[in-house]
Amino acid sequence: MRQIIITFEFQPQNAYRALTFTNMIRKYTQFAFLNSTSCIIWTSQTVVMVRDNLLTGIGTGDKIFVSEIAAPAAWSFSINKEVAEYLIKNLK
Repeated sequence: MRQIIITFEFQPQNAYRALTFTNMIRKYTQFAFLNSTSCIIWTSQTVVMVRDNLLTGIGTGDKIFVSEIAAPAAWSFSINKEVAEYLIKNLK
C-alpha cells in the first residue's frame, strides 16, 4: 500500500465542490483527514492515478497536490489524537 498525502484548496465560490471532493477521498476507504484541506490515503494506486481521479472534482481556480509519503513524519498537537495515533500505527 502506498501512503499518499493530498492537499487541496477550493475557491470560495466552489464550496459545494469541496464537499463533493472530500467525499471522493472517502471512497478510498483508508484515509485520515489531517485538517480541512489535507489528508492521507492508503491505496495501491500511484500518485498520478490518484491525482487524475481527483481532478474530476476540481474546478477552475482550485488547487490540488498529491505526493507519496513515508515515515518519518512530524506534526504538531493540532492534529486530532485519534488521527495522530492512526498515523503512528500506519506510516511506514
